[in-house]
Amino acid sequence: LLITGVGPPSQPRPDTATNAASAPLTLAEEFAALPGTAGFMLARLDAGPPAVIEARLPGQLFAVGSAFKLWVLDSVAADVAAGRLKWGQVVRLGPRSLPSGMMQDWPAGASVTVETLATMMISISDNTATDTLIRLVRRERVEARIAASGHSQPAAMRPLLTTAEAFQLKLGPQTARDAYARSDTAERRRILAAMPAAVTTGSNNFAALAAGKPVAIDSAEWFASPQDIVRILDVLRRRSDPRVLAILGASPGMSPDMRRSFAAAGYKGGSEPGVLNYSWLLRRPSGTWYVVTISWNNPAAPVDARRLEVLALRLIDQAK
Repeated sequence: LLITGVGPPSQPRPDTATNAASAPLTLAEEFAALPGTAGFMLARLDAGPPAVIEARLPGQLFAVGSAFKLWVLDSVAADVAAGRLKWGQVVRLGPRSLPSGMMQDWPAGASVTVETLATMMISISDNTATDTLIRLVRRERVEARIAASGHSQPAAMRPLLTTAEAFQLKLGPQTARDAYARSDTAERRRILAAMPAAVTTGSNNFAALAAGKPVAIDSAEWFASPQDIVRILDVLRRRSDPRVLAILGASPGMSPDMRRSFAAAGYKGGSEPGVLNYSWLLRRPSGTWYVVTISWNNPAAPVDARRLEVLALRLIDQAK
């Protein structure tokens, strides 16, 4: 589905890729062979900067879909730490977005806690919960947290789209997408300000987009490099608030058997036609922390999630 936290592999499968001489391909070679562009990073986290174990295109920006919600979570956690919000604070559910998620079907203006919104945003990639949090924290503060986290090109995430805005751009006329793509940040903000706050499946051809070709993944999107995702997961790991890790771990993105190999496992991914991201924050029983993040973009065609699952499993296995 469009702009969703894609479900990663649940069961290991054998890797049978070989080259002409029947020798196994390296991970970098297999990523290079994917249509479009794909990159990854496996890093160990400690007291200092992340230590890169293996990577391909670690500094290249990719469209990452719902993985941008990691920065929203960090912004909420920062507001909680500053006393501007409380996890148990009750707020009203904001305007509806489209799936993934379920809150778009809840009563308009339902009372929910900040913690519930954040948990739904991460665990099932709920788009209506996400947009409610962005409005609660305010777009500009999320943008500031993106820069503060060490994002390599924070301007590429400005203005930060809500999921409803992204849907409206992707579901709207080509002329509107073209205008947005060629506009500067100030003009893009004016374009977004003129959009309705809510979006519904009844007024848009959502099914056609979800099953169709990639749409505006180079403009109406959220962008981060593998290094950027490693940094934001390290920022979240370092937060003293245990609820942050609990929210990240609500849906660990792996089978129960695989999960038992880790003392802690958090996950957030993102997908839409032409875009796929898997990102894990992992801690082995030894206490060592790792990040595994993978991004694959192809503006010409949908990407093959099953093909990426094998590579993800191999990377996770190396986090030890």
